[in-house]
Amino acid sequence: MNRVKLIYLSNLILFVQFILVGGSGLIMYFDHRSGGAIMRLIHDQIGILMLVFFVAHIILNWKWIVGTTKKLLKKGMKINEKTKFRYLLDIALFVQFLLVGGTGLIMYFYHHAGGPMVSLIHDKVGILMLVFFVAHMVLNWKWIVGTTNKLLNRNKEIKESEVVGKDYAN
Repeated sequence: MNRVKLIYLSNLILFVQFILVGGSGLIMYFDHRSGGAIMRLIHDQIGILMLVFFVAHIILNWKWIVGTTKKLLKKGMKINEKTKFRYLLDIALFVQFLLVGGTGLIMYFYHHAGGPMVSLIHDKVGILMLVFFVAHMVLNWKWIVGTTNKLLNRNKEIKESEVVGKDYAN
């Protein structure tokens, strides 16, 4: 499997996990009794698995992360506003994911560790993370649609340069 297909597949799995974990989290947040053990199982188990795919997402997109970071730190280097915004949003999403994932693991393995503060951070940052996730999807929509079309409409291998737009190039 080439790199583009691997990125696409891992992103698709991460998307489904995000919907399941975020949806179950919202349901439990607004009504603690709804769903019961099944909802908790979905939220907890898929949430832990989601951390694995989050790490894979970072690794697979490392080239863009490093390249964009270098461009932002290098004086005189021109970088468009959309890429700057995408980068800052992604950093915020990364921090939110660390907070939600970390507090989620604490609550899963050490049920009463940290008390209500850990739960409050997990819940509130988790809701904020859903908003940032939607923004992340909107900003990457062109890549999502373009890559989906190319993967569904062709049988031959897709080159990275065919689906990576100028905002993604290093």
